[in-house]
Amino acid sequence: MAMAYIRVLAISILLLLASINLPKVTAAAVSEEAPGSGSYQFELIHVDANGNFSREQLIRRALNKARMRGAMLSAAEHKEGDGDRDRDDTNSGAVSGSFSVPVQYSPYTYIMELKMGSTTMRAVADTGSDIIWTNQHMDCIGNPSFTPTNESCAKACLDEKKQCITCMINQTYGGGKKMKGFLGTETLALPTGNGAATKDVALVCAIEWSPEMLPEDGQGVVGLGRGPMSLVKQLRVTQFSYCLRDPLDAALRSPLWFGGNAQSAAGGKDGWRTTALVEISTERSQLPVWAENDYYVQLDEICINDECSGPFKQEDFKLKSSHGDGDKGLMLVDSGCTYTHLDTKIFDALKSVLYRALGVTVVEKDGMNCFKAPRSGGKPDLVLKFPKADMSVPWASYVEEGEQDFCLYILEGRWSILGNFQQHNVSMLYDLDKKELSFKRVEECSSLTK
Repeated sequence: MAMAYIRVLAISILLLLASINLPKVTAAAVSEEAPGSGSYQFELIHVDANGNFSREQLIRRALNKARMRGAMLSAAEHKEGDGDRDRDDTNSGAVSGSFSVPVQYSPYTYIMELKMGSTTMRAVADTGSDIIWTNQHMDCIGNPSFTPTNESCAKACLDEKKQCITCMINQTYGGGKKMKGFLGTETLALPTGNGAATKDVALVCAIEWSPEMLPEDGQGVVGLGRGPMSLVKQLRVTQFSYCLRDPLDAALRSPLWFGGNAQSAAGGKDGWRTTALVEISTERSQLPVWAENDYYVQLDEICINDECSGPFKQEDFKLKSSHGDGDKGLMLVDSGCTYTHLDTKIFDALKSVLYRALGVTVVEKDGMNCFKAPRSGGKPDLVLKFPKADMSVPWASYVEEGEQDFCLYILEGRWSILGNFQQHNVSMLYDLDKKELSFKRVEECSSLTK
């Protein structure tokens, strides 16, 4: 019954999108010559850099936001009667060349600075969504480069006395967060190592949105998922990569690359570990259909000091693949979640591994999972084992050392999520064509931008 409802709703959405005459995005001329590796550098600043927060305060702020994100994602589980996120199947124009844009850490996620028309847009960079939108609706109407799909309807939507239906895009995010706005096209500046280029992209100008979705200085969201309206898809690139510095470093600078140089700029051709991006079964995972556009990998096992959890079973995970009952469970790779979350059974397995490897017992204390100083074993890496690729997470990236206690930067949750804290100083390469995720630890991300 629920799936039948989803199909009917999906057809209705497609008819609605067709009725508003979605624009076909065309590409501006862009140089075919790719810029040199690291030829264009952006300066990216931690949103708390000027907040005079102590390290402990920064950790607590990140912890609170991580829990909020985890709760928001968990609340996205499908229930009969929930609406699906509106999506567009319009093909975008091709674009050649490579370019990079700034990414800035925040307790919510990371911020990209994009030149849209004559204004600069500071928007959340989100691998977990696939629409570009801004809350600066007056800039949309006042900017001659913005072309509403239906100009008269767009202007009417700004009049609270009038109802807008056919020209509206309604998007529902995890946890019931919503955005409503009118669709149009806007000119996006693409900084490259050889100068700047432009391209028209589909942009939603929001007139209603959930305020808690954005940091204080955020002006919208840039979807980096696999859906047809995401920035990745609209630019017609098959690869993008980023490298995130320690989120607790106030001097944070983090690069993000799109296009042909995504791999070379993020660390060259050698030393990468590669695993498959796995398709999720939204029905078996009880999620809305839009969740299929996010990025998932199969998590097989967790190890510390050669002590391993043993192979995980699919029933241990909330997120399940679309390849049959015999496959393993999935972990979401999320740039918008600070700390890693693990399903309850996976988290219990981690505690068991910590006990066997270090002789420590993990207990909850003040909202964190903590233990006393290890009796032996040093300060080993935590190893996440994916098919054909192991990710080693250094001690400092998963354990906070206090005066009396050691606490985990890993939370128990309803989903398994690879958070951005555990990704710092790791080049992450997404290949949408090959359906692969590659990663490579680097000494310092900022060295890649020079």
